[in-house]
Amino acid sequence: MDKKNILVSLILTALMLFGAALTIRGGLNSYQSLLSYTWSEAQAKVLTNHIGRFRPSGARHGTDFYLAEVSYEYSWRGIKHHGELLYPDYSGDRTREAAEERLAPYGVGQLVPVYVNPDDPRQSRLIRGVQLDELGDILLGLAIILFGLWSLRSYLRR
Repeated sequence: MDKKNILVSLILTALMLFGAALTIRGGLNSYQSLLSYTWSEAQAKVLTNHIGRFRPSGARHGTDFYLAEVSYEYSWRGIKHHGELLYPDYSGDRTREAAEERLAPYGVGQLVPVYVNPDDPRQSRLIRGVQLDELGDILLGLAIILFGLWSLRSYLRR
C-alpha cells in the first residue's frame, strides 16, 4: 500500500470510529431512557423555567437554537433533591415556538410528575422513555459507519 492509500484508509477508519462512538452513545442513552420506565414517580415543584437562545459555535446567522430550561425540587424518602433534566441528550429546539411548547407543562410553582431513579434518587427526569434525539444518534452513527465501509471498499477496489 502506498502512502495515499494508507492515509485514505486511516481517515475512513477514523470516520467509522466516530460513527461507532455516536451509535454507542445513542445506545447507552436509549438504554438509560428505557430504564426510566421502571423509575418511581414523585411530585416536583417547578422552581424556574426559561428559554435560552444560543448559536452553536461556528454557525452562521439564522441558525439559533432555543433551549427549554426547567429547574425543579422534589423529595425522595424525606430528602430534598434538585433537578434540571427534561431528558438526556435534549440539546434544544430549532424554533422558539417549539421550545415554548416543550416548556408549557412546567409553569413556575406547578407540581409536576418527576421520574426518580430509586437506586440513585439524585437522578431524575421530567420526561420518561426514549426520545427521538437518542434514536437519531444511533441511526446517524450507523449511517456513518456504513458510508465509511462502502467508501473504503470502493476506494480499495480501484
